[in-house]
Amino acid sequence: MKLLTLNSHSLLEEDYLKKTQIFVEEILQENIDVFALQEVNQSHDDKILAKNPHNYYGTSILKQNNHALYIADLLAKQGKNYHWIWEDCHLGYDIYDEGIAIFSKYPIIDTKIIPLSKTQDHTNYKTRKALAICCEVNQQKTWFISMHMGWWNDEEEPFQRHWQNLVTALKPISQDTIFLMGDFNNRSDIKDEGYNLILKDKWYDLYELAQIRDEGITSSSGIAGWFSQNSEAIRIDYIFCNKKINVQSQKSIFTGIDKPTISDHFAVLTECTKGV
Repeated sequence: MKLLTLNSHSLLEEDYLKKTQIFVEEILQENIDVFALQEVNQSHDDKILAKNPHNYYGTSILKQNNHALYIADLLAKQGKNYHWIWEDCHLGYDIYDEGIAIFSKYPIIDTKIIPLSKTQDHTNYKTRKALAICCEVNQQKTWFISMHMGWWNDEEEPFQRHWQNLVTALKPISQDTIFLMGDFNNRSDIKDEGYNLILKDKWYDLYELAQIRDEGITSSSGIAGWFSQNSEAIRIDYIFCNKKINVQSQKSIFTGIDKPTISDHFAVLTECTKGV
């Protein structure tokens, strides 16, 4: 099973159409089973889509230039009809509905929207949610969750509160296999913060389980929310699992070395054993 997560930056990117085409080509070439996206935007004032696609499982209103919708259309033109869902989280840059999305080859049998932040005001950019889908993988219920978390030191919406809200919401399904995928906004090299809290709660970082792996870098400290004069290479995008599974490999792609950069984050691509 191949999993991928990417903070896509979507409509904010220069050469947006070209970069989205590059992304879709990689999804097809790698034959990705499930991929999670963050910062999936649509123009707030764009026209509402007249009719939702049959393989769209969300309740959030789609506008015509929705980034996830465009990806779904490009995939469909290549004969790949993924099941997908998008959830609107907050207003970004005063002009975008910014959300999170998940695409799956497996039929979606259940969904959950999990509020993470205390505020759920659409006009507040600190509003955070997790988006979960359940699929049957090897005759077992398996959950895939896309999220874009807050920062550890945020006084209004700290990561620790977001994490606790997520953990509490997942307790009823804790016997199922769960994959957490996304931008966690917590560096792996800073001790006693978000990354260590996740490990302490007995979640497995698939990067650490991987038999083959690269340096793991997923972005730099030069991006929004992490700005540093020195712009260090950092790892803040992850795939975690609540069970210790067999992971063949994990690598970052769209790094500008292997393939062109398409966002201010790299994508994380993991190959692991289906199910438990």
